[in-house]
Amino acid sequence: MIRVLYIDDEKSLLTLTQIYLKEEANLDVETAASAEEGLDRLRNEPFDAVISDYDMPDMDGIELLKCVRNENPTIPFIIFTGKGREEVVIEALNNGADFYMQKGGDPKPLFTELANAVRHLVRRSQAEDSAVQHEKYWKGVCGSIHQKLRSIEDLAQALTGFPDVSPESQEHALKILTLTQEIQEELK
Repeated sequence: MIRVLYIDDEKSLLTLTQIYLKEEANLDVETAASAEEGLDRLRNEPFDAVISDYDMPDMDGIELLKCVRNENPTIPFIIFTGKGREEVVIEALNNGADFYMQKGGDPKPLFTELANAVRHLVRRSQAEDSAVQHEKYWKGVCGSIHQKLRSIEDLAQALTGFPDVSPESQEHALKILTLTQEIQEELK
């Protein structure tokens, strides 16, 4: 289940959003009533995404976003606010927000869109993390194969240098050298 931290100073909206996203969208939603509380929870608990209000008394959503990005640059971050000013949207996106939604209107489609945005952003983030992990894994595997091939080449080279090795064994050692070089080329 996707675990979300929703940060907003409006307690009634925290409760309403939490209930809807839990019951209707099947998301595990935890809340924080201030940016500082939210930062503390993010530092001490695992979350898959953050939803934050923009206009909060202790720290606005953009300042919070900057703090979160300094500590966790990949967690999906949604600004969910009543402020619809274009400069806020631009500032949020320029500072790394993944999505921006304006509060208001019919709650059901609003929360449905919010839930869909959370799911989409979390899936994208997980896919990106998985791709990075797979790339690291395959780089490690290729490095290990290169090292082992060098060891095989060294052993084959040593075999060809022994004077009492049969011509047939020397031929096999040369074939091993050729094959290891071909494999090295294919791995590049």
